[in-house]
Amino acid sequence: MKRSKIIFLLVGVLLIALLSVSLSFYIINQSKNESDKEIEILVVIDFGTLKEFDNHTQQYVNVTEGTAAIDAFSLVANLTIIPYPFGAYIKGVDGYMENLPDFWEFYYYDLEIEDWFYSYVGVSHFYLQEGDRIKLQYSG
Repeated sequence: MKRSKIIFLLVGVLLIALLSVSLSFYIINQSKNESDKEIEILVVIDFGTLKEFDNHTQQYVNVTEGTAAIDAFSLVANLTIIPYPFGAYIKGVDGYMENLPDFWEFYYYDLEIEDWFYSYVGVSHFYLQEGDRIKLQYSG
């Protein structure tokens, strides 16, 4: 009688462990599928005084939701970046380098207010969502 109780208990523990592992795999795969959602965003680059003509470009691109803004900019322009431990610094866009005190600024568009705002979050830490609009603008 004791032996059958021990076997029953071991089978129960194994079933619970198997159920836990299966549930964990399901949750991991479910969250992975949600993060693979493709979104469309607008990328704008304003060269300001760096280019006399054709100094403004915009392009819709498709990226995975949660992609960093710097990766979206990299899809439409060749960026010169200085990596820092706290994030990336954009020094140039398509060969147009900053000339201090002017520099490349990162903006996002607020759909509720319908205006561009300077981002206090770095370009490598701004994570994109469906419908976002982002802009690099030369300050000069």
